[in-house]
Amino acid sequence: MTIETVTEIGRQAIETTMLVSAPILGLSLIVGLIVSTFQAMTQINEATLTFVPKV
Repeated sequence: MTIETVTEIGRQAIETTMLVSAPILGLSLIVGLIVSTFQAMTQINEATLTFVPKV
């Protein structure tokens, strides 16, 4: 194996990991923002509201 092959395999592994995890992370970000906005608008600071999206 040459250094170029190892570098290419590593790059592809990182790219695949990012492509697989991006939708999950994006959805978590959106749900977190919605819950935070809801709490700020209603001034409800229940710990259970922040726990629900984590489950």
